Amino acid sequence: MDEPRVSDQHVVEVDGVSRRTVLLGIGASGLAAAFATQKVEAAFAQDATAAAESGLPEGVGFTLIGVGPIRDLPTEPFTIQVSRITLEPGAVVPNSAVPYPTTAYVEEGTGLICPAAGEGRYITDAEGKLVNSGAEEMAYPLGTWCYTAPDTMDGVRNDGTERASLLLIDLIPTTA
Repeated sequence: MDEPRVSDQHVVEVDGVSRRTVLLGIGASGLAAAFATQKVEAAFAQDATAAAESGLPEGVGFTLIGVGPIRDLPTEPFTIQVSRITLEPGAVVPNSAVPYPTTAYVEEGTGLICPAAGEGRYITDAEGKLVNSGAEEMAYPLGTWCYTAPDTMDGVRNDGTERASLLLIDLIPTTA
């Protein structure tokens, strides 16, 4: 019996798993690894919870920072861009829109506000539970995610008394 080979033109999926699914899984794993290396002041696990066997090599630790649902995954190839933005007290990033989905995680600071802008903004907690959404002004607490749909106006300001830091994740279309 002939086994399908990767070089065969007619082979699109093997065992029901597409190349896109595999690449998205690799991208998600890369994001998780990137977040695991970030220092976060907030604790998301109870101190009394027993540590589970992770299967990681000795000396290697992994901490899930949170879950940020992506509601509008691009259908074409895209680049995952991870960056950090810091805002001093009183700083404002004016409302703007980009043609691709983006999400941001509050890693440091309190008093962040998403000003009134467009529909298509969703703030979720570390477990992915919806905290707030919509076009009205919203508080953006420490340890939460804000997902912004493509072409949605959004911004942020720091009304707090300390510096704030956001991790930004953009899913930018890749041109051939």
